[in-house]
Amino acid sequence: MKKNQRPLVPTLAKPKPLTKRTVKLLREEGHAWYHVLRYEWLYVLALVIGAIALIYFWTPFPPKTIGIAVGREGTSDGIYGEKLVSFFAEHGVTLDITYTEGGKQPIVAMQRESSIQSALVLGGVHKKHELKHVWSLGSSQYEPLWLFYRGDAYTGDEPIFHFAMTGLAIGEPNSGSNTIVRQILTTRREDAASKANIVEWPYLKSVDALLAGEINALTAVDGIDSPIIKKLLANPQIKFANFPFAPAYVKYLPQLDLVSIPRGSFMTWPTDPVTDINMVSTSLTLVVEKDLHPALQLLFLMAIDELGDSRDQFFAKPDEFPSYKDSNIPLAPIAKQYLSHGPPPSLKYLPFWAASFVDRIWFFILGSLAVLYPLYRLIPNYRTTLGQLKANDAYDMLHATQQRFAQAQTQEEFDAIMADFLRLQSEIEDWIPKLNIPAYYTLLRPIDHIKKIAAERQAFLKTSTP
Repeated sequence: MKKNQRPLVPTLAKPKPLTKRTVKLLREEGHAWYHVLRYEWLYVLALVIGAIALIYFWTPFPPKTIGIAVGREGTSDGIYGEKLVSFFAEHGVTLDITYTEGGKQPIVAMQRESSIQSALVLGGVHKKHELKHVWSLGSSQYEPLWLFYRGDAYTGDEPIFHFAMTGLAIGEPNSGSNTIVRQILTTRREDAASKANIVEWPYLKSVDALLAGEINALTAVDGIDSPIIKKLLANPQIKFANFPFAPAYVKYLPQLDLVSIPRGSFMTWPTDPVTDINMVSTSLTLVVEKDLHPALQLLFLMAIDELGDSRDQFFAKPDEFPSYKDSNIPLAPIAKQYLSHGPPPSLKYLPFWAASFVDRIWFFILGSLAVLYPLYRLIPNYRTTLGQLKANDAYDMLHATQQRFAQAQTQEEFDAIMADFLRLQSEIEDWIPKLNIPAYYTLLRPIDHIKKIAAERQAFLKTSTP
């Protein structure tokens, strides 16, 4: 015997190489799962159908295109809508923007066009319970009420009432400016609205008329970043009014907020404005249809959250937006969670649509893990049990083969039985060890016993053949 001759049977003291152990494990697991699919296919099919139904019900993949209705192009809410378009584009979603005359028109556009599922609306324009098919995702910025006028500086307490008596353009019916002015007029005991000289012209027509000197005053609800507002502020012949009773108006009209332009905010020398300017303001609210995909609702919230943190909003405090200011429109459940607890933690690691899906079904995922993990731990036992079940089937088949050998009457019949026996023996040697090795070695005894019976029967057939 050579000194370096390797033993034919590996020693137990030396572990198998990792690669061989891994290959063997994968092969055995493959055989085990093959039997799971073969014998438990009904339960597996039910599980797959349930998973597909769950995914379909929660629709994890949002559409790539969505429409939004905003106010007039060039106004503050039109500019804000364009910022939303850019934000959505960064996340692979096309936001098609539709410009309207503002006021209630964005909601009208949503109701008219099925491709528009979102809108920017002014707070307080719609009454409570008026909008039943939409949810609010919160407010995104302030939209103050401006009163621009010509002539000498007005220093009284109530500019709305003063200019309403001499002629005031307040915008079209149902516009933000028209709605707020009429609400302020009702705060007086006397019937000021019926005595007012009010002109209900479109926004741009009123601006052009004021600049041309055709009217003396107008009101507008627009952001300070609007090109139209900047144009009026830059005109030396146009002044804008202070509202000394602004805190009182906010008490009367809770949908409004108090904002101010501090003295010297535009320029410290020469000082502009020369005094603090108090104003009332509504807010720009983002509304969506109630059946809008939750992932897109989350994307909207991410957008107004990021734009609210940009620090370029003149009237807002740091981190003030998004917030829920217009309570006339019900707050969406996803917005309520976002405003209370912040964005889903999974946003740090997943795209917005996947984070939204996980955030909505995390409890189902945990419940599934609570069930699947113990089942996974039982897989080795299941494989052993399955091996024992197949061994029991093999016992039955071996017993039937033994009886067939004992009853064989001709050599041809014996040869057919022997072919079946060899095939069964091959299947036993191929499948049982991969599932349950103890069961395999237990089966070797009846196999040997059947071989003896077969040999005896074959000898009998040869002696009895003439």
